[in-house]
Formats: sequence, C-alpha cells, structure tokens
Amino acid sequence: MYSIKLVGLANMHNKLVSYLSVCILMLIGFIILPVGCIFDCGIFYEDPPLPEIRYGEFPFRIEYEFLGERFVVEDTVICEFKGISSSEAGKRRVWKSRLASGSEGSGMILQIINNTKRVTFSAGEPRFYMGYSRMSSEEYWYYNLKAFLAENEGTPNVVVLFPEQWYDEYGFKFINWEFSEPIVNTFK
Repeated sequence: MYSIKLVGLANMHNKLVSYLSVCILMLIGFIILPVGCIFDCGIFYEDPPLPEIRYGEFPFRIEYEFLGERFVVEDTVICEFKGISSSEAGKRRVWKSRLASGSEGSGMILQIINNTKRVTFSAGEPRFYMGYSRMSSEEYWYYNLKAFLAENEGTPNVVVLFPEQWYDEYGFKFINWEFSEPIVNTFK
C-alpha cells in the first residue's frame, strides 16, 4: 500500500520537474536569448556623434589615353549621411555615395579593353569627402587612388596606383586626375 503511494508521488515529482524544465527553457528562449542578442548587436552601445554636414557634391576630372586617343571624364561624387548602423562591433555612421552620372557608389568603368578586360576606377569614399577620414588629402589619395584591370564581372585581378605596364599591353594610360578636397565637418 505504501509502495503505490510512493510511485504516485514519484510520477507527480517527475511531471513537476518536466514542467519546470520546459518553463525554464521557454524563459531562456523567449527572454534571455533575445536580450543577449540585443546587447550583442550593439543596440545599447552609445551612438557616435552625428555629422553637422550630411550632404555634399564633389566634382572630379580624369584624363586618360586609350590606343592613342585622349578621353576626359568629368563627374561628381554625391555623398549622403544615411544614419547609424548597429553591429556586434558597436555603432557606426553609414554613408552612401553615387555618381551624378547615375552609378551607385563612386566606382566607374573608364574603358573596355576587350571582351574580357576593362579598366575601372574609384573616385573616393564618402567618409573621406565628408570630413570623417583623419588622413590628409595627399595621404588619402596616395593610399586609395586605385585603378583596376578587371576580368569579366569578377574581382579585379590587378590593382596598381600607376599602371604604366597597361600602356604596353593594352594601350591605356592615365594622364591626369583632379579631385575635390574633402569638407571640414564637425560631429556632435
């Protein structure tokens, strides 16, 4: 008789432990994990100071030669502040750029060499133009002035600052480039 009551209590104890385990798992799944993700995704990090100037237009001019003919490209990099982004590394300012001629970003195709190769060029990053970079213009362009000899639609396979060897192989050379200076921006 006593053994029957003990078995009944043991079954009730097992059900209670199972019920509490499910409740604890639900608590972890619905409350603790999302809160952990919020902290990990940077929502509670402090926002970086906002830029005072949030829009700018920066004209540039590139002159180059291809197969003995001179070409001049004049366009404008348009930069805009888009807001603050959160990630596990913290919060950061988000900038977008586009060319006045219609391309998204600040890159452009200067010349198609043949069916598989083309010369592309980057006219600078929005964070530089909008006064966020700590580099001087000379330093920035020395380290960031890049032309790419790209194969098809893939990643560029040659990156050089002064691509003299392109003239011998492809009849392409840069003659001159002029870029706008970055603005002086304040961040509050």
